Amino acid sequence: MNFNLRLKEMAVPLLGILLLAVALVIPNTLIAYAITLLLALAALLKPKQGILFLLIYFPLRSFLIEVNPALKLIGDLIIVFAFLRVVWDARKDWKSIFRFEVFEWAFIAFILLGVISAFLSDVMTTAIIFQIRAFVIMFLLLYIVKRLDITKQDILNFLYVTLFVTVVLIVQGLVEKMSLRTALMPESWVNRQLSANNRSRIYGLVNNPNVLAVYFTFTGLLIYYLKTMLPKSKWQWVLNIILVVLAGTWILTYSRGTWIAFAIALAIYFLFTRNWKFVLKTAVALGLGFILITVPVTKTAHWVSSNTTVGDVERTGPAEPGESFAVESTRIKETFNTDTFEKSKTTGRLFIVYKGFEIFKDYPVIGTGFGTFGDSASKVYSSPYYSHYDVQFNIYSDNQYIQVITQTGVVGVILFAVFLLGMLVLFWKGRKQSEKAIPLLAMLIAVYWCGFIYNIWEDKTFTLYFFILTGAFLAVTSKKTAAVK
Repeated sequence: MNFNLRLKEMAVPLLGILLLAVALVIPNTLIAYAITLLLALAALLKPKQGILFLLIYFPLRSFLIEVNPALKLIGDLIIVFAFLRVVWDARKDWKSIFRFEVFEWAFIAFILLGVISAFLSDVMTTAIIFQIRAFVIMFLLLYIVKRLDITKQDILNFLYVTLFVTVVLIVQGLVEKMSLRTALMPESWVNRQLSANNRSRIYGLVNNPNVLAVYFTFTGLLIYYLKTMLPKSKWQWVLNIILVVLAGTWILTYSRGTWIAFAIALAIYFLFTRNWKFVLKTAVALGLGFILITVPVTKTAHWVSSNTTVGDVERTGPAEPGESFAVESTRIKETFNTDTFEKSKTTGRLFIVYKGFEIFKDYPVIGTGFGTFGDSASKVYSSPYYSHYDVQFNIYSDNQYIQVITQTGVVGVILFAVFLLGMLVLFWKGRKQSEKAIPLLAMLIAVYWCGFIYNIWEDKTFTLYFFILTGAFLAVTSKKTAAVK
């Protein structure tokens, strides 16, 4: 296999890996800040390479800041410095700096509306800034990437780094499962209290099984795409093996919402392409992954639980041998049963939806603003509305739409709809210019579903890939359009 690696084009990612290793071995705050500044400056000089490093940093961010909290600003500053470089490079054509697609204008207007409404609700400034960052920082990647000159080698570099990080996360996830969450993770995660329903799930270095499942969905498709780009050789089998192992690990996240989203995307893709070979290959990979990875790894974990003292601690050890593993076979069945539904109405997703609409009825036009209901900011800083509406805990809505409805009202819903549907129109119109349009369109429709069960547009791992891919799509199609003209 000719990977055609060009180390000069990987200088920043390789330097970043080395510096992160130093920061983990020596978790000193000043050293971490110096590393942050150095990598930000590197992104200013080499924005493409800075973005490649983000593919390493963000999937590992939860782990990195658990070991060294001072590393939390690296990603943000790399994006900001890369953004400044793109703006600087466009200084001679200043109008291009403000050139946006319709869906981008809608998103910007949505952000402004949420901020204005939040100020009217007397939300603290720090909470507003926190939420702006949650929404905007990855959106800047779209701005950056679509203004870069994307080459085939850039795409290959993107795929190589994705492959590398994916393998790391697969290995850690499988070790996590078989060691009963006692190996290859920070001590605080080892001692974490987990519900019986979550004991059997792989959390990974992203520290969230749903986020990990979304990540594996993206990277699995990208690794398959990498396989199609490379010349046929015996190394094709290496990627095939990785895809099978990835499929088995993906199943071990037991992320039902992501499974449904993937099924939706696959159905939409097949509807438009009739590419039954890809669907068949996907089914084979999942089947082999389940038989060769999911089942053996689960049985190994069960054996370790029953025959050793590994994992025999209060925080996650099952009360009876095999208790946590019984959850694996019943998790999907519980999705639609009566007890799950009643619990959801009192403390879960349905409760949050009911409360959201209750607040919306009182603030229907522009809502209550960012930092007031179910978003990242209200989770950290709480909300000035919770006590009045008898919300006794700092909730995360796990539903992007009720958050948008409550916080920005009817006006915000319209703007957010233009944002979502504008991207759909973009991919539909670009289907004749690029074969990537339909996969992106299918992915976006699946993301519409994810919005019902996750705060998906605040998920850094998802938006990292989605906005980079959308930006690359715009960069490539605009280049083709200019060539035709």
